[in-house]
Amino acid sequence: MNTALSTERSEATPAVDRAVSVGSARHPVARSAGDHSAIGRGARPFAGLPRALILGARTSWAALTFTVLICTLLVAAVAVGIKGLYPTSADRVAYAASAGESVSSAAFNGRGYGLTTLGGITAAEVGFLGQVLFPLLGIMVAVRLTRREEESGRTELLTASRVGRLTPLASAIGLVILTALATGLIMAAGMVAVGLPAAGSAWYAAAASACILFFGAVGLLLAQLCQQARSAQQLGIVIFSIAYLVRFLVDGLELGVVWLSPLGWLPEVRAFDTPRAWPLAAYGAATLALFLVSGLAAARRDMGAGLIAPQPGPTRGRGRISASRLALRSERAATVTWASVACLWALLIGVFSTEMTKIIEDNPSLLEAMGLERSTDLMTMMASIIIVAAAGAITVQGAAHFGTEEAAGRIGVLASTRCPRRRLWIGWWTTTLLSSLLVVSVSVLILGAGTAASSGQSESFRTALEVGGSYLAPVLLIGALSAVLAAFGPRWPVVGWVAIAWTVVVGFLAEALQLPEWARDLSPAHMVGVLPVDTPDLRVIAGQAVVAAVLLACSVFVFRRRSLKAG
Repeated sequence: MNTALSTERSEATPAVDRAVSVGSARHPVARSAGDHSAIGRGARPFAGLPRALILGARTSWAALTFTVLICTLLVAAVAVGIKGLYPTSADRVAYAASAGESVSSAAFNGRGYGLTTLGGITAAEVGFLGQVLFPLLGIMVAVRLTRREEESGRTELLTASRVGRLTPLASAIGLVILTALATGLIMAAGMVAVGLPAAGSAWYAAAASACILFFGAVGLLLAQLCQQARSAQQLGIVIFSIAYLVRFLVDGLELGVVWLSPLGWLPEVRAFDTPRAWPLAAYGAATLALFLVSGLAAARRDMGAGLIAPQPGPTRGRGRISASRLALRSERAATVTWASVACLWALLIGVFSTEMTKIIEDNPSLLEAMGLERSTDLMTMMASIIIVAAAGAITVQGAAHFGTEEAAGRIGVLASTRCPRRRLWIGWWTTTLLSSLLVVSVSVLILGAGTAASSGQSESFRTALEVGGSYLAPVLLIGALSAVLAAFGPRWPVVGWVAIAWTVVVGFLAEALQLPEWARDLSPAHMVGVLPVDTPDLRVIAGQAVVAAVLLACSVFVFRRRSLKAG
């Protein structure tokens, strides 16, 4: 047995030596705790930075590439759709006269400038999706490059060689900057390629890039403050939500303090009107300040620790913990976050439904873009898409949290008790799916009540309930897909975000992108029908329920027959 262990160690040592030879290959890997501290104090703070950048790009290239592509494709796709919807100057003037004068449109998308031009309309219509994607992707990438790497142990392995104490953070800052720059350059090229003015495209791309970089800096700071990547991401979502809500109120109430929220700086660049540089300067100054604070925080904390310590658990644990209780504790923050997003969106749509309906009626092109006939249908459809996406996101994060618990060994500990794997799996996913269905139910109740109160039409409440009931099956299907991905291992749940993203793309941009029907039907929500315009296809709903049940059964089979990652 000792011989076998010696053989394994001798085979593993060269790989470890290569992994940690960022600063210099001449220094041995094995060091005592005292040596490690001495190196951290004595070495240059940014020693080994070039190779750390290369290593970070190699390990995180997929997340960085995804961020660049999703942002640039969103803007290019909207630009193509707008060019087809408003081909003449008369169409664009009509758009500016209605949507441009709308307070509710400014509240949802941000203030619009240069709305008689294709570029101005494109910037306005990217509005909501852009103000969600740009910040969230910046935060997620930053946390992925820092705290997630630290949790996996790769940062500790890296700093075991002659690498500066601030090198991991500096390499993450460099990669976030490169990602933002690449996004801006490709975005500007794409906008020019579809026929938008080069100068305006450059200004808009610079603003989007600066927004991503700013929120990336927010994510880097949160990664230094929080001890867990999950906590940093959730706190980042809270900060983004506050920034969006502040901008929503400032624009909705037509206040002059547009500088109050960082998301209000993005449209104030006025890329296709009379460009203004102060928002870019504000982004730059705030980003630099956040980088400096992140560096100070990194220099004053221990490896694996955070300046905000997690709350200790109870002094005595319960005699027995079930899978459902573990799922509730693990998913509580994420469920509350996505439930808040869905409910707030439903409430805002409901409250502003009367004014938004008037805007849409004055712009028949908007209905044509969505493939709808009545303005009230568009409001309900917009709300239901976000509700389905938020409920589906709960199941995707439930799968990711299961992988985190498995990697930490807690699933293995639970499985070693009188809780067999089958009961553990069923308990976890029963809790997760019920949480997602509860979010749909509460959100449609809020939507129906808000729409009925605003419009005075009682049938709006019944319509919202019918739409919500019809979309329960697609949410179950997304949840079952997430369960199958989680059953294969902790690395797979991230694929579930593709279904969420495609649901949003099909819901908002299918007509503008002229997607074929088979591509639209890849969205579980679209398979049921474009609600509330279409009559829900009961056969599709029943089929989705059956497929979801089969997938859940398959997930149990796969999970019971594979080895756990830890524990």
